[in-house]
Amino acid sequence: RIVLATVKGDVHDIGKNLVDIILSNNGYEVINLGIKQPVSAILEAAEEKDADVIGMSGLLVKSTVIMKENLQEMNSRGIAGRFPVLLGGAALTRAYVEQDMAEIFSGEVRYARDAFEGLRLMDAFMDVKRGVAGAQLPPLRARRVKTGATLERTPVEALPSRSDVAAGNPVPVAPFLGERVVKGIPLADYAAFLDERATFMGQWGLKAARGGDGPSYEELVETEGRPRLRMWLERMQTENLLQAAVVYGYFPCVSDGDDLIILDEKTGNERTRFSFPRQRRDRHLCLADFFRGSDSGEVDVVAFQVATMGSRISEATAELFAKDAYRDYLELHGLSVQLTEALAE
Repeated sequence: RIVLATVKGDVHDIGKNLVDIILSNNGYEVINLGIKQPVSAILEAAEEKDADVIGMSGLLVKSTVIMKENLQEMNSRGIAGRFPVLLGGAALTRAYVEQDMAEIFSGEVRYARDAFEGLRLMDAFMDVKRGVAGAQLPPLRARRVKTGATLERTPVEALPSRSDVAAGNPVPVAPFLGERVVKGIPLADYAAFLDERATFMGQWGLKAARGGDGPSYEELVETEGRPRLRMWLERMQTENLLQAAVVYGYFPCVSDGDDLIILDEKTGNERTRFSFPRQRRDRHLCLADFFRGSDSGEVDVVAFQVATMGSRISEATAELFAKDAYRDYLELHGLSVQLTEALAE
């Protein structure tokens, strides 16, 4: 039995749901808590359901920090030895999980690159727990470093407040200041920007069989990809699943060290600020460096945008997942992701 969750602050669940599908179809009971789950809810469910393993997922870079904090919370509660932990997500690396996180975690933690590795690890966890003769967890993999390579990092206290990024280029003139909302964008306005290869190969998994047996990728595109794509695009429109909308805008800003300060376009007062990391080596770049400093006497401009396909498509994919219609779920979810990319572009 495994408690599975996307960690606090993260809404990405396709990878987690794939793990759910694979484990459920191989005899495991999966308690899928969903997205944006705080560690308290994850641990409460693990205790209540008497879970054997905890699985945490996330796509965002900040989710890797949340996962680390969650492991530290398990340490402080004294339950690290009770629940082995599986971690997965695009922002994670094996070295980060099996070296850095394993060092701070009192229990067993492993990295699952995909759902199938998650299944293998789950089998290993259970064999060890049941005392199967010869059973053991896969060893933690050491970080690979090139022979003779040395990583020189500048101490934090010695970092410059700004890198050598040019500061004399002209500040662009924004077409307007503030935000605008655009709703009801027709599919025809952005469908042409859809990345077919990312959809078919990356999202839908259309790949030629190894060894040359079976149809090629190009043949699969013609027989499976494009017919299914046409079907889904028609269904999205007839069932009114798309609510494409964008919020975008231009805002005055200045930088201060590692911070980008967003100003109110009317009063000039600080509205909010974003703190960015600075490189510890090379040019010591930071995103804030690419905007005028607060001591320059000039005000810069920054653009932001948010694109969405709306909530109906999420509801439709959730219904398909609940019905165990896995192919339809994966295709509709993957297509909606790529259409959002197309709309952003």
